[in-house]
Amino acid sequence: MKTSASVASGAIGREIGSEAEGKRYKDITRGEWRSLSLAGLGWTFESYDSFLLSLLLPTLALQFGLSKAQLGLFTSITAAGQILGGILFGYVSDRLGRVRTALLCIGIYSLFSGLLAFAPNEHWFATIRFFGALGMGGTWTAGAALIAETWHASRRGKGGALMQMGLPIGAILAITISGIVSGVNDGLAGHGWRVLFLIGALPFFILFFVARKTPESPIWLERKRARAQAKTAPVDAKLNVRGLLTAFMFIFFLQYLYWGVFTWTPTFLVTVKHLDFVHSLKFVLALQFGAIAGFLMFSAFVDRLGRRPMFMAYLLVGAAAVFGYILSSNALVLMVAIFFTGFSVNGIFAGAGPFLAEIIGNTASRGFLMGLAYNGGRLGGFIAPLVIGTLATTAGGFVLGLSTTIVAFIAAAIVVFFAPETRGKTLA
Repeated sequence: MKTSASVASGAIGREIGSEAEGKRYKDITRGEWRSLSLAGLGWTFESYDSFLLSLLLPTLALQFGLSKAQLGLFTSITAAGQILGGILFGYVSDRLGRVRTALLCIGIYSLFSGLLAFAPNEHWFATIRFFGALGMGGTWTAGAALIAETWHASRRGKGGALMQMGLPIGAILAITISGIVSGVNDGLAGHGWRVLFLIGALPFFILFFVARKTPESPIWLERKRARAQAKTAPVDAKLNVRGLLTAFMFIFFLQYLYWGVFTWTPTFLVTVKHLDFVHSLKFVLALQFGAIAGFLMFSAFVDRLGRRPMFMAYLLVGAAAVFGYILSSNALVLMVAIFFTGFSVNGIFAGAGPFLAEIIGNTASRGFLMGLAYNGGRLGGFIAPLVIGTLATTAGGFVLGLSTTIVAFIAAAIVVFFAPETRGKTLA
């Protein structure tokens, strides 16, 4: 990992580019691409681990003899670990650095994902999952802070959106690898599901070499150098309480939407829409390809149109899509609705990292505060699976549970309406 003054000064120099040049892909610097590689791949493999649990809920129910409410507890435990880990490692990243913290967190979730393969019962599974989730939460915090502090202000939204694309790509990886393992093992029961978690131990060995070539955030290095030289460190602005609360509430409702919709999609398609599992995977893939389209469109327009217009448009599309997804039984309508659900519910996270960094403002505790807002907002992800899982005792209850996401769409739109526009804000 490069931490020299020359790397910092070079990165800072590259940051001072013209607005016109900054908007073209060819002007993205090598340091920016490398930071994106570490943050984006770390988030991709974390997404693999997270989505794998959603795919395996029916298998785990049979393996351990669990109800839907108990299955929802697995997901909620994951969210709880991510909340604590994101906040804790946000604090660590302010002191240890963004790159080192990201690699540490990747190592944690890789280790515990591999250990899940040996879980003898649901109690061990839940315990191991919690510790792995600590690293999952920290991976986003360190990676998002690295992107926000490394990418030029004129294309910061693009960098954040490209990082977040790891979310659907990781899910597609989980679907693809699950299909291969299922085919080889004649299903995921028995040892098939254990093999999938064992594969989740590989990211650390892959990304160790990526991290070694990733330059540290020049902003973090500047603060470290000032402290080391016993000079006055950059003065922190007064804590932006309104910005922090806005970020927290926005993420809370987005997390409720994401975990509510994506956790239960495979089970909903099987039990309510009466699709066989292989057929339902086609719809889940439509969800993820919709998400990729959503991220790409967000990255193309967010630095031109601004954060607030993009968020409002995605919330509107998402509410309409989820409404159609819940009520329709027509296969074609379902496919289209699910595609746009992925486009909006997943795609809106493209703007999360840059928006949080910008609305929180300039502070030496940026990592901690971003972690507090994003991962504290994951309380929504903790609540949603429990609420929907508890209501899903009947088909009608399942529909009612997923309908609570419509309320979350409206609440998120209200938060965005009163939020300030942060496009192009300079970070220091």
